Amino acid sequence: MKSEERLNVFDSEALKPIGLTQRESEVLAWVAEGKSNNDVGLILGIRAVTVKKHLEHIFEKMGVETRTAAVAFAIRVSQRLMKVGFFPVGYLLTGTMDSDVTRLALMLEPLLSC
Repeated sequence: MKSEERLNVFDSEALKPIGLTQRESEVLAWVAEGKSNNDVGLILGIRAVTVKKHLEHIFEKMGVETRTAAVAFAIRVSQRLMKVGFFPVGYLLTGTMDSDVTRLALMLEPLLSC
């Protein structure tokens, strides 16, 4: 299965402000498709232990403990940002903290307390 054939159940751009790398977003996208660590490793051309390490980093950044919780978190964040039509474009382009990022943090607060 090629990367472009998978469904996008969440917007990986919405996850950049919480610090996910491109590779971590790719791993999480395949996990959201129900792939095992071995499957994700084969698809991305990396070892299963590397996938596991990426997942550990994802869990830490999201404050979750399981694959399911990480996917649910990513979906909620994406849906919430799409619903309000807010994406911190300035942050994505410059990487600098500005009022958009502050507003994003305030919007994410309820999600983190779920």
